[in-house]
Amino acid sequence: MLLKLEEKANLTLAVRTLPFYPMSPSSVLENVPGGWLGRTGVKEPASSTLQEVKLRLMEPRACSHFPAFDHNLQLCVGNPQSTKSAFKGDSGGPLLCAGVAQGIVSYGLSNAKPPAVFTRISPYRPWIDEVLKEN
Repeated sequence: MLLKLEEKANLTLAVRTLPFYPMSPSSVLENVPGGWLGRTGVKEPASSTLQEVKLRLMEPRACSHFPAFDHNLQLCVGNPQSTKSAFKGDSGGPLLCAGVAQGIVSYGLSNAKPPAVFTRISPYRPWIDEVLKEN
């Protein structure tokens, strides 16, 4: 879904736009920062401050336990040796690499254990460009 604002956003140090473009097939993401206002633990409330975590892009087979996982449309992100992951409340947040949006938080396990699944932006780029051109 794309949302069109009724008014231009007031850009500040805390509010800014993010560039996005497809990763090249040869791109290797090692540390991927992201963040949102989701829960910081399974039994924790949503955070009142923006969070950021460095995550790793994993091999697609690491997300094979998710029946709906599709490597062509999604990214498998996290580190099974870490407790840090996207979780409830993070959905829709950006997955950044070098300041460029490459994915959007989608879903993960109910116990918050990594990896989590992020929607790839690149397959939707033609549709995004078309919608932007029309508006």
